[in-house]
This record gives sequence, C-alpha cells and structure tokens, in this order.
Amino acid sequence: MKGTTAHQYTEWRSMLAATPVRNEAATVEKDTEDAVSVSVRNKKPGYRFPPISWFVPYKPVITIELDGLGSKLWHLCDGEHTVEQICDIFSKEYNLTFHEAKTAVTDYLKRLIQRGVLAIMM
Repeated sequence: MKGTTAHQYTEWRSMLAATPVRNEAATVEKDTEDAVSVSVRNKKPGYRFPPISWFVPYKPVITIELDGLGSKLWHLCDGEHTVEQICDIFSKEYNLTFHEAKTAVTDYLKRLIQRGVLAIMM
C-alpha cells in the first residue's frame, strides 16, 4: 500500500465489490456481439432561456452506440457480476494486468453511469 492511504484502499475495495446494473428505463435498439445501441431519456437542462438554448439543442432521448468492448461490458453488467469480476474477465480475455483492466473498465463504467445507461448497486 505504498503511496496509498487506508481510506483510498477502502474506497477501491468497496468499488470493486459493487455490482453494475443496466438502467431499467433504457431501451436497447440493437444488440449484437460487436455492437449495442442503447437509448435513455435525457434530463431537461437547467438552461431554458435564450441565448444558451439557441445554441445547445435539447434532445429528449440520447442514443449511445457501444463498440465491441462496450458491448462486452454491457452484457456483463447484468446484476450478477461485480466490478472486480468484470475486471478479471477483461484481464484474462485481453491479456492485461488486473490494474490495466481495472483502469479501463472503471473508466468506461464511469462514462456509462454519467450518461444514465448504467447504475451501481453497493
């Protein structure tokens, strides 16, 4: 744990034990092994007044196209696999160290959570 505090270590352990799940309100439009297209409702932005609303169009539904890696991640976020298990799968399948897989998987998960496609169960 050199360079890592006990608090940071505890945060990583709890994050790795979390279970990512798909947003039940999301609609899967295309689902193949190499690509997934997921649509989710978009929150209305706080800016409703000109001139910002003139330049930034509001889309009530956002569609996210996932590539092969994103598709694999989507299928593993079934409520059965923990983040650690998903990292192990990516590590073995793509010949990565656990740390490399953890970095890639958690970054991708973070982006999908921010877009409303996934949620995390602790």
